[in-house]
Amino acid sequence: MKIAVIGAVGLMGPMIVRDLSESLDVKEVLVADYNETKAREYAASFKDARIKPSFIDACNIEDTARTLAPFDAVVNSAHLSLNINVMKACLKAGCHYNDLGGLFHITRKQFELHEDFQKAGLTAVLGIGSAPGATNIQSRYAYDKLDEVEAVHFSAAQVYKLDIADNVFVFRPPYSIRSIMEEYSAESVQFIDGDYRSLPPLSGMEDIVYPEPIGQRTVFHTLHSEPATVPTSFKDKGVREVTWKLGLPHDFSDRFRFLASIGFERNEPIRVNNVEVTPVDVLAAVLDKHVAERLQGIKFKRNDFGIRRAEVIGKKGDRRVEYTVDSSIGIHSRWGVSCGTQVPPSIVIQMQAKGMIKKAGVWAPEQVIDPEYFFNELAKREIRVQVTVKEDIA
Repeated sequence: MKIAVIGAVGLMGPMIVRDLSESLDVKEVLVADYNETKAREYAASFKDARIKPSFIDACNIEDTARTLAPFDAVVNSAHLSLNINVMKACLKAGCHYNDLGGLFHITRKQFELHEDFQKAGLTAVLGIGSAPGATNIQSRYAYDKLDEVEAVHFSAAQVYKLDIADNVFVFRPPYSIRSIMEEYSAESVQFIDGDYRSLPPLSGMEDIVYPEPIGQRTVFHTLHSEPATVPTSFKDKGVREVTWKLGLPHDFSDRFRFLASIGFERNEPIRVNNVEVTPVDVLAAVLDKHVAERLQGIKFKRNDFGIRRAEVIGKKGDRRVEYTVDSSIGIHSRWGVSCGTQVPPSIVIQMQAKGMIKKAGVWAPEQVIDPEYFFNELAKREIRVQVTVKEDIA
C-alpha cells in the first residue's frame, strides 16, 4: 500500500510517518508539506527509499489531487481548516481519507461529502487521533456491552514534563496552539437532554480523579468532535447525553486562559507598524521561536503522560452499569515521544488501504472500527486500554 501524509512535518505528522515506516505492508510513504525544505530533510533522515518528500499546498485542490493520485490513502494531519479541501482532493485522486478532527463544526460539514465518498467507493474516517478518535472507539466498546445507553462523558487529562536543567524555562504547548486557543475561547456544543446546547467558554468545571501521575484535575467543556457524532451513532440505544471536557495541567491552563482573555485567539488581522498580522499567527510564531531557542543544544527528556477517558452509563438487563474505558499514553520506549494522537490515524489508514473497512462513505470512528482490533494495535505501540465496570450504580 502507498500512503500520503499531509502536514507531515507539523506537530503530529512526523510520528504518523514514523509509525507507517515501521509497517512492512506499507510500500511508500509520502512526506507532504507546504514546507518543502523540512519535508525533504525529514524524509531523508529515514535513509529509506520508501519515504519520499513532496511540496503540497492543500489550498489548491486540483494540484493536491494530482500529487495524491498515485496513493491508496491519505492521512491529513494539517490544520482542520484544510479538512474539506483535502477530502475533495482525495475524491478526485481516488484515495481513502482520515484526519485528526474538525472541532465539531467542521466535522459536521465534512459529513456532507458522505454520498460523494460512497459513489467513489472510498472511505473517510473523521477525527481518528486520540481525542477524538480513540475516545470514540473506547465508547463503542462499552456501547456494545450495554442494552441501553443513557450518557457518554468524554474527557482527557495530561501531564507535560521536560526533564531539563532547573534554570531553563520552556513553555511548550502540548499540541497546536491554534487549536488550544479555540478550545479556550469558543463556545462549546454539548448534547444534553437529547438536544444540542451551546455553552460559554470554560463552562461545566469539575474535578475528576485520574490514575497517577495525573491525580485530581479540573476539567471543563470545550468544543470537540465527539458530541458531533456519538449522539447519532448511539441513538438506537437511547443516548440522551454526550459531553466532552478537557483537563490540561493547571500551570498550562492558567496561561492559556490569560492569552485567550486578551485576544490571542483571534484570526482577524490587526495592523502593527503598518503590517497586518493575526494575533494567533504571532503567538504561534513566538512560541515556536521560544521553544527552539530554549532547547537548542540542551539535553532533555520528555516525561509526558495522558489519559483519554470514555465513561458510558447505561443498562444491562435491569442493572444500571457504568463503564470507564481509559487509554493510557506515555513516552514510547523507542521513539522517545508520546504518540497517542499520531498512532491511531496510522493504524486506521492501514485498515482502510487493506479494505478492512467495508462501508464506503464518511464515517465517525465509532461507526466502522472494531474496538478489540484497534486496542490490540494500540498495545503494539505501548498504549494501554483499561476497562472498569461498576454495576447497580445509583
